[in-house]
Amino acid sequence: MENISLAIRFDYSENRKNPEDVLVILSEYVKFYRNIGLIALDSINEKDCALFDLVSLQDGSAIAWIKCRFSKWNDFIFNSAQELANYLDSNSEISTLEDLNKISNDLSEFIVSSTDQKIKIEPFIDVELLGKVLSDYSDLNLKLLSDESASIGRGYPGETSHTTFKTLNKNFVFNDNVIDMFQSEVKHHKRKSKFYVHVPVNKGNTVWRLEELTTENKFSAKVVNSNWLDDYQSGIIDPIGPKDLMEAVVEYDEITSKDHKKKKTLKIKNAKIVEIIDIVRSRGKQDEFF
Repeated sequence: MENISLAIRFDYSENRKNPEDVLVILSEYVKFYRNIGLIALDSINEKDCALFDLVSLQDGSAIAWIKCRFSKWNDFIFNSAQELANYLDSNSEISTLEDLNKISNDLSEFIVSSTDQKIKIEPFIDVELLGKVLSDYSDLNLKLLSDESASIGRGYPGETSHTTFKTLNKNFVFNDNVIDMFQSEVKHHKRKSKFYVHVPVNKGNTVWRLEELTTENKFSAKVVNSNWLDDYQSGIIDPIGPKDLMEAVVEYDEITSKDHKKKKTLKIKNAKIVEIIDIVRSRGKQDEFF
C-alpha cells in the first residue's frame, strides 16, 4: 500500500502543435490537485502536511504521479478531490459567493463523514482560497481543445489501466472575480471568557467544542495547556459536565468576510485554549486548579 500514489492524467490531442503545452497544462492540473489537498488539510489544521513529491511521469497520455510526504493523508486528499469533482459534475458554474459557500459546505460535510481519518476538529474551509483555486481551474479549462480531457486517480505508477480514474468537468466556469467577491479582515484575539464545553468524558481528545456564555458563539479549540489536559484525561480533575462553565484564556483568529452585497459573515479559526483558570460546577461548587 505504501507505493500507491495520486495520479493526474491529461489526455491531450494529437493536434497539439506545441509539445511544451502538454507539460504546462499537466503541471497546472498537478497544481490544482495539490491545492485541493492543501485546502482539505488546512481545514483540519494539518496544513504543514501538505507537502508532495513527484513520483514519476508516464507517457501515452501524460500522467503525473505524486505522493504526499505524510502517506496517511494520501487517501484523504484523493477522496476530498474526488468529492469536489463529483460536486462540480452537477454544479458546473459559480457566479456568486453563495455558490462558492455551497461547495465549501459540501466539502466540509464530506470531511466530517470521512471514515479514513478520525477528524477531531470541525473543518474550516478557506473559502477565498477555494475560490482562487476554482477560478484558476476555470481558466485552465479554456486551454483544452475539444478532444482533450483530464482525470484524477490513484494506483501504482506505470499502470496502464485507468478505468477507475475520475474525469474532471472541463465545462466548469467561474463567472466572477475572486478579489471582488471577497473583502476579508482578520483580527487576532487573546482574552479570558467563560464557556460551556462539549467534550466526551475524560477522552483523549485535544480539540473541544466551546460555546461562549456571553456571545453564544460556537467553535472548536485545541487544548494546548498540556499539564492540565494530562490531569483531566487521567481523572485527577473531575469530568466537565454539559452545564458546567469553564473560565479560560483563549486565543484565536476572527475572520470577517464581506461579499459584493456588503453582507458580513464571521468565523473563528485557529482557536486554542491557552489556560484553564476555573471550572464553575453546575451544582454551585467552584473548583480552583491554579
